[in-house]
Amino acid sequence: MRKIDKSDIRSTKYKEWVDGLGDSHPAYSSSHRFITDIKMSLLACQKGLCAYTEELLCDKSLLDEANWQDGEYTKELDNQNLVNGDIEHFDCSLKNTQAYLWDNLFMVNSNINCRVKGTLSVDNILKPDRDSYDPYIYLDFDYETNVFRPKSSLSSEEQERVKEMIQILGINSNAFKRARLIKDLKENIEMGLELNEPDEYITAWSMTKDALE
Repeated sequence: MRKIDKSDIRSTKYKEWVDGLGDSHPAYSSSHRFITDIKMSLLACQKGLCAYTEELLCDKSLLDEANWQDGEYTKELDNQNLVNGDIEHFDCSLKNTQAYLWDNLFMVNSNINCRVKGTLSVDNILKPDRDSYDPYIYLDFDYETNVFRPKSSLSSEEQERVKEMIQILGINSNAFKRARLIKDLKENIEMGLELNEPDEYITAWSMTKDALE
């Protein structure tokens, strides 16, 4: 799970609106006027990837800056260029009062949002936009078994916290595509082929590459 920089909010009209709300937000609605702006701004920060699994959620052409005009996302999203995934409230306890709080929102795989994480309590230790978050500090990737684990250099307490969050965020869920990617990477390294960074599962790919080269 890579670190996410959410400091650049392309949908500036949404930003102006949410900053003016204070601590009391209207109820969350999937048809709210700023929903598309929030989704696409999040995906721009996340480089089109699920914040937790790093699965690609949309064609990267949809993230072109030209698709924003006067602080709003203007490209029509139809059946030919659908965006997969849902807006996820990292800390679900904030959804009742601060439903549109930028710092609490990510775009994630729909299965992770609805079936894996749901309303489970979270620990900020693996919040991917946290200033001090770094996957190389908190995570190890076992390329033989295709799973992320807590970094062995962490304290026992930290390892337990990270282990729980790996499960809550579904970081090892839906990993069949990741397994194929890692298999191809291992074969390419063995054959001495040129390696090109993939469009998704970047952290698992990079950690495997570092371990095998």
